[in-house]
Amino acid sequence: MTKRKSIENGRAEAAFKYVQNVKNESFANEYKSYIKRLAPQIKTNGLGNTLAFVCSNNNKKAYNSIYTQLEDWLKKKNLVEKSLLDEILSVDSKKYKYITKETLALLNWWRRFVDGEIESKDD
Repeated sequence: MTKRKSIENGRAEAAFKYVQNVKNESFANEYKSYIKRLAPQIKTNGLGNTLAFVCSNNNKKAYNSIYTQLEDWLKKKNLVEKSLLDEILSVDSKKYKYITKETLALLNWWRRFVDGEIESKDD
C-alpha cells in the first residue's frame, strides 16, 4: 500500500468513526448540515474564523461534537498539542496552512460519510 493510500484510509476510517458516533443522536441532522457547510466556510473565511464560529456555537451539541472530533484527529496527527483554537491562534503561517489542508482533506471524507450514513429529515 502506498503512503498516500494509507493516509487517505486513515482519514476515511476516522471520519466514518466520527459519523458513527453521532448518527443516532438527536442532533444528527444538524451535524450533517454543519459538516457539509464547513469546508466552504473554511475556504471563504479561513480556518481560524470558522473555528471561532464553531466555538461560539458550542452550546449546540452538533458543533461541539464537530470541534471535539476535529481536535481529536489533529492531535492524533500530531498537528495540535493544546486546544485546537489555542493552537490555531499561535502557530506560524506554514503550520496554519498545513492544519487547514489536513482539515479540508478530512472533511472530504466526513462529507461523504454524513451523506451516506445520516438520513436527512427530507429523505
